[in-house]
Amino acid sequence: MLFPCFPAREGVPSLLDPTPGELSTARRYVSAEQIEDVVRQLKDVVSARAVLGQTGRVDELHVLVHPKRAPKQIARDIESAVRAHLDVTLDYKKISIAQIQGRAPLGGASGAPIPPRLRFSDVSLSVTGSRAEAVVHLKREDAVYTGIASGHASGYNQLRLIATAAIRAVEDTSDTDGTMVVEDLQADVPLAGGKAVVVLVSALAPPKGEELLTGSALIRQDAWKAVVSATLNAVNRRVTLSYMEDEL
Repeated sequence: MLFPCFPAREGVPSLLDPTPGELSTARRYVSAEQIEDVVRQLKDVVSARAVLGQTGRVDELHVLVHPKRAPKQIARDIESAVRAHLDVTLDYKKISIAQIQGRAPLGGASGAPIPPRLRFSDVSLSVTGSRAEAVVHLKREDAVYTGIASGHASGYNQLRLIATAAIRAVEDTSDTDGTMVVEDLQADVPLAGGKAVVVLVSALAPPKGEELLTGSALIRQDAWKAVVSATLNAVNRRVTLSYMEDEL
């Protein structure tokens, strides 16, 4: 959710002016997804969830981490990273950190383990005439999964092929094909911290029908990797839940 901010009239305080210790979002556009994306890329972080108030300030930031470092150290890393990437200041009192013990089971009678998330391994793109082929490799622990997609070699479609190949690699983890499709992809989306890729994925979710998933990732040096990361950001949670449902 994005919150537009408008300057106050001279001499009249703005309701959006941040108070000391609050997230300084009064003069910029910063979404919960941007904050989560920065935090998720930090060392030992498993997942992150930001909750913004009506004025765009962070009311809560929940972070799940591996128990390798002290929570205070991770909280300092979060504050520094968000400040460096998004130029906003977090109140450490709003950061809630929970630690997990390895592959801890979810509550319930099944005790199904939470699988490690799929991670980026590498991506390649070859162009022959008017045709292009993208190959994406993802990894989970020691296992590597491959996805391939081919099509027209236009600049926009090359990025779409990379996202589709990432989805095929995800489907390779469960020997399924055609359960997800890239509906839309926007590259170079301007953000406070730079530019990002946003991916919209349509997934079949019986018996509910169609489910729309969105993901984003900041573009740092490699736009191809950002496309894969944004696609994983969209589908990783669903893949984890599907794995656990199969175990029940």
